[in-house]
Amino acid sequence: MSKIGETWRRVAMLLRWGDAARELAEEMRVHREMKESELCSGGTEESEARYAASRAFGNAMSLQECGREAWGWRWLEDFAQDLRFAVRMLRKNMGFTLTAVLTLALGVGANTAIFSIVNAWLLRPLKLKNPEELVSVWRTRAEAPRQPAYFALYHDYLAWASRSRTFSSLGGTFEQNYALTGAGEPEGIHGAVASWNFLETVGATPELGRLFEAQDAQRELACVISHNLWERHFGSAHDVIGKTIQLNRRTYRVLGVLPASFSVRVLDRPFETEVWTVLTRDTEGYGPQAPSPVAVIGRLKKGATPAQAEADLSALQIQLNHDFSDEPNDSGVLVVNLQQDNTRTIRSSLMLMFGAVAVLMLIACVNTGSLILGRNAHRAKEFAVRVALGCSPRRLVQQLSAEILAVFALGGIAGLAIAFGLLPVFVAWSPFGVLPPGGVSLDFTVLGVTGVLVLTAALLFGLLPALRALRVRDADALRTASARATASREQLKGRSLFVALQIALSAVLLVGAALLISTFAKIGAQPMGFHTDDVLVTDVALPNAVYGTNQDQTLFCQELLGKLGRTVGVRAAGAALTWPFNVDGLTPLETEMQQGLPMGQLPRAATFEVSPGYFDALGIPLLRGRSFEARDLPGSIAAAVVNDEMAHRYFDRENPIGKRIRLRYVDQLSPKEPWLTVVGVVGTTRSIRYNQIEWDKYPAVYTSFFQRPDEPRNPADARTQTMFLYVRKDTTLNANAIASAVHEMDGDLPLGNLRTPGQIVSELRSQPRVRAVVLGAFGGLTVLLAAIGVAGVTRQMVEQRRRDMGIRMVLGALRSDVQMLVLGHALRLAGWGIAAGLILAIGVARLLRGFFFGISAFDPRLFGGVIVLLAGVALVAAYLPARSAGKLDSMVVLREE
Repeated sequence: MSKIGETWRRVAMLLRWGDAARELAEEMRVHREMKESELCSGGTEESEARYAASRAFGNAMSLQECGREAWGWRWLEDFAQDLRFAVRMLRKNMGFTLTAVLTLALGVGANTAIFSIVNAWLLRPLKLKNPEELVSVWRTRAEAPRQPAYFALYHDYLAWASRSRTFSSLGGTFEQNYALTGAGEPEGIHGAVASWNFLETVGATPELGRLFEAQDAQRELACVISHNLWERHFGSAHDVIGKTIQLNRRTYRVLGVLPASFSVRVLDRPFETEVWTVLTRDTEGYGPQAPSPVAVIGRLKKGATPAQAEADLSALQIQLNHDFSDEPNDSGVLVVNLQQDNTRTIRSSLMLMFGAVAVLMLIACVNTGSLILGRNAHRAKEFAVRVALGCSPRRLVQQLSAEILAVFALGGIAGLAIAFGLLPVFVAWSPFGVLPPGGVSLDFTVLGVTGVLVLTAALLFGLLPALRALRVRDADALRTASARATASREQLKGRSLFVALQIALSAVLLVGAALLISTFAKIGAQPMGFHTDDVLVTDVALPNAVYGTNQDQTLFCQELLGKLGRTVGVRAAGAALTWPFNVDGLTPLETEMQQGLPMGQLPRAATFEVSPGYFDALGIPLLRGRSFEARDLPGSIAAAVVNDEMAHRYFDRENPIGKRIRLRYVDQLSPKEPWLTVVGVVGTTRSIRYNQIEWDKYPAVYTSFFQRPDEPRNPADARTQTMFLYVRKDTTLNANAIASAVHEMDGDLPLGNLRTPGQIVSELRSQPRVRAVVLGAFGGLTVLLAAIGVAGVTRQMVEQRRRDMGIRMVLGALRSDVQMLVLGHALRLAGWGIAAGLILAIGVARLLRGFFFGISAFDPRLFGGVIVLLAGVALVAAYLPARSAGKLDSMVVLREE
């Protein structure tokens, strides 16, 4: 603080010295006149003394002035003066100022907004203890060793946790939906069951209470709740610690509350976990030898890397593959940074958006550089006169630099305002279905990067055109208009190069946008195979504590479907235990003709457990045979329905009705599943797989969950069986009727959100949609900027060739000939840019090939459309300058020359 105070003291002294110096100069002038007059008249001792004192004071002030020069404060005064002059010049030419500032604001605003999003997802560290040490552990397939394929098996997790040498701790968790009851309306919340050390592993710290301890796995049921649930359901009451709550009809004691900033997501989970429960010995399927799935997050030891941890666990897994018969064949181990894992599905979209906005920013800077070149061309005479009057080129460039920095600073400030307005729009849109932990904001990192970006752009695209002022010579002040036109031609060439580059970059972005928009349109045009608009979908979670057997769940579903079938406005109702919209994997199966084949050679199909009425509810047509009926129960012949995709692939176009198939699972060395008799064939529906964009047709096998053996479930287990309801409705159906039917049977069962299949499909298409929308919007902005650039350079060309056009018109050229001359120049300029841009676009299309579906990366129609669009934009932008050129009066032009 003392240094800051000393600096301000010296600044104040300099300001006082400036006032004193002016007064001294005036006093010395008066004393000098008096001295001269007195010397001429003989002089006096008093006048001699006063003159000597004034000389001494003047010398002292001169020394102070030299000290100020030595301190380097002169440049600050000069810069302030240049800045004031720059503001006056910019106000004088408001057309240039507004165009340049708006152009930069669009580029800076879009770039800052997208960088804020990228920073929030990819760069900003997770708000956890030493987040760089946290990794996720997955199992992989041999054909895709860097992509997650399976969750880890629980017995493998236990072995890793006890034997690994690269981890300080390993935590396991799996997702679990809970019904929160006992206080008002039942509420469905997202939860997770975790090992006692999971929260400790990720570095969580409680806001209230404590986290799990090792003894909690043997004590009474306990939970830790999120900050959001604490606020929403408990009113932020501090006495919540130690209280009990009802989760899935079981009593849990609240041990702690997590802070608002805490966030841990597994495999792009699109929601925050609101309640964590501890994994206990009563948790069904999670014993020491259990192969149940579990997500694993570990904390590396100091100095260990993910690659070393992956090698460590892979070596352990070799032995585990021999110890357990349920290990997936040809699977590997993948260890990846937790933050990277959390953005697996959206990272490519984020990087594509960031690359597109970087191109947009480059175009905006090039456009601004072009505007600066054009403005300097009109000020050539001003620069020459200033140099002729003694202004050094260095001083001239310093003055121009102040103007350029002012333009870029104003553009940067306006860009930040645009970004500040765009971020709430992005949050409300939430195109990925989830926001990053901690939200999206203009933090200090974003502001710092934006400042560096604006300064760098000013140096590269502003000062380089300004340096052309160094080429001004004294003789330029006496040149004729023709000579000035020759100098202007050099400026025009540089500006034309800028505009051609701008059109080339615009072509690249437009080609990419066209390909992505075509991809999204192609995906959207695919028939889904089921109804998307007149069906309502919701889910009900049945807790083991009440519905402890398969028979209990079957009876509940039968009664509920009966109630819904009698509800006014319901045309059909069905249920399923799985989604038909996305497929996580395909299950091996064998036919009677393919028995004994190795697991890797068996055909594969998607499997769905459904109820009677399911196909009618979703509008899936029955093609042959029958669908499931009420008589398909345990003890009857196990029935299966296949889709026509499977019938064509695996039955050689024979009628599959009456044929038998059997499902196989990778953890079963010998077949254990019963043979299923195919009783019907239904239409094929489309589904999407994890981290892919295409909706594809898969062979599918449907079984009735009413036929499952009546296996009891552990009532002490907190897990639930989620049932998805599908109700085909008339327009008169009130959505509340479905909730009423459920609550008539069990008032403590919360109902999930009611949606249509169309809404679900739209959410699952978010990736191609956001790519198409963002690149389409950026492409439109580049077209606008390209039009501004073409219009500016064409207007400058008209001004530069006024004499040439006047002579042509005197020699008989028509106005239309002059107009065609101007339009031809604009088309040639656009042609150079388009040709260069298409060459670049071909390379970019190769890089983006993984984003495309159903189209060619080199579709000639799309490339041709971009050519026509940019050529048309060039003609429209050049029309007004061409029209003004056609109105030139040749005699007036020649008299001016």
